[in-house]
Amino acid sequence: MAKKKIITKKSEAFLEKYLNNPSPTGFESGGQKMWLDYISPYIDEHFVDTYGTVVGVINPEAKYKVVIEAHADEISWFVHYITKDGYIYLRRNGGSDHQIAPSKRVNIHTKKGMVKAVFGWPAIHTRSASTEKSPKLDNIFLDCGCASKEEVEELGIHVGCVVTYEDEFMILNKNFYVGRALDNRIGGFMIAEVARLLKEN
Repeated sequence: MAKKKIITKKSEAFLEKYLNNPSPTGFESGGQKMWLDYISPYIDEHFVDTYGTVVGVINPEAKYKVVIEAHADEISWFVHYITKDGYIYLRRNGGSDHQIAPSKRVNIHTKKGMVKAVFGWPAIHTRSASTEKSPKLDNIFLDCGCASKEEVEELGIHVGCVVTYEDEFMILNKNFYVGRALDNRIGGFMIAEVARLLKEN
């Protein structure tokens, strides 16, 4: 007998949208709102605390309480320094791995909107195996297509802007999810699915 699939097309579509939404540490409100919108039909009440934590409650008058929790942020970067030639150096926001950064595409979050950029790294034919350096915070940088610091600033980029990878959700071999912030946004997804299944059953 075939097993009944617990995850529906609607819930998987939510997971894709949830994972594709950038919510860097300290700036999670967009992702939290998305989660609350999805879970609202399945809960009795909710509240948001001063830190932005979103709580959904089922059966608030119950004598005993069970808490299921998860976090929804993701590792990211902060703009640390802009050179006169328009290159942008960064600092970590969380556990960002500088070793995988070279050539990755990113979004710089500004008040004017998202600005596209890419981690610069010398092309392979310009490097020598005997003197090749490893990526470090002081030798990797962002290139957003500008030729001066002033041009970068005109785009709304300044020290302190948050930078996130442009990673998108995908499924490997119909079984395995790949995406940003799976730790622990998948936990938030599981909470939402528990609430849905309790409501439907």
